[in-house]
Amino acid sequence: MRELTLLETGCLGCMLLLSLVLPLMMSLRAPRAAALRKSCLQSVWTGQIFLAVGALAVLLSADVAFYATFLGVAGCVGCALLLHRQLRVAPAL
Repeated sequence: MRELTLLETGCLGCMLLLSLVLPLMMSLRAPRAAALRKSCLQSVWTGQIFLAVGALAVLLSADVAFYATFLGVAGCVGCALLLHRQLRVAPAL
């Protein structure tokens, strides 16, 4: 395994912290309806997959580390906005 630079380590740390956002958003205001819950969980998993692919790309290649981080963070932020919209429409508990 290759050594990571300080920037790559920071990118991984940023993505690690960002990976907590979607599950916390879902747990704070989860809808009761099964169909809404399923679509919200799909948004959470999609955001987590974006971050996981970005983190793997950072670990495997130094050349694409910045772009992979940007892709992972942008995908997660997009899923967070979508999840926020889905939870806002869902009836309160």
